[in-house]
Amino acid sequence: MTTTTLDAAAIGLERSRPARLAPLGGLGLIAGLIALFVSPGGDESGETPREVVAYAASHEGWIVAMALFGLAVIPLGGAFVAALHARLRGIVTATESALVLIGGIAFTLSFSLALTIWAAPLTDISSDNARSLAEAEVYLAIDDIGWFLFGAAGVGAAMMAIPASLAALRSRSVPAWLGWPGVALGVGSLATVAFFGVFAWIAWIAVASIVLLAGRR
Repeated sequence: MTTTTLDAAAIGLERSRPARLAPLGGLGLIAGLIALFVSPGGDESGETPREVVAYAASHEGWIVAMALFGLAVIPLGGAFVAALHARLRGIVTATESALVLIGGIAFTLSFSLALTIWAAPLTDISSDNARSLAEAEVYLAIDDIGWFLFGAAGVGAAMMAIPASLAALRSRSVPAWLGWPGVALGVGSLATVAFFGVFAWIAWIAVASIVLLAGRR
């Protein structure tokens, strides 16, 4: 067996790993988020301390699940971003490559932190009425931080999706009917701070994961 053959085999193995990781990471992240949306864990926590305390008492298990999912976002999102970045190598400019990587990291960390801020303070809320109300007031004070981080996740998703979609279009790695909607979804991700933008990056990550799974380039 020649050195060239060994090198080719090594390259083939290297390319196969992102193809496996992207669907597992990206699709796993989206599946977990959709499951969270449709579960009782996706209910509103309330706008008053008493409502927050009542929510924490009635959703204890779901709150823990949300906190754990917030931790799982890091390996799931990281696997997807790493696989996407590796697959785009050779068809993106240096600037586009940096934007995809920085945007993907910002998305993953901001999304994870937002879920942690929304869930972690409620996992161990006091059973004492007066103290639990005080803790709920603090929770309401920091709740907006979670929303701003959620909005930052949308900005990161846009930084990742727009250059990746444009590069795929330019290299003809995807057809125009798929690439241009990808750009539009990237732009729509900027509206995540208003919540509805979340559906844009959900769709983009899901489609990108499928493309990475099915595509050879």
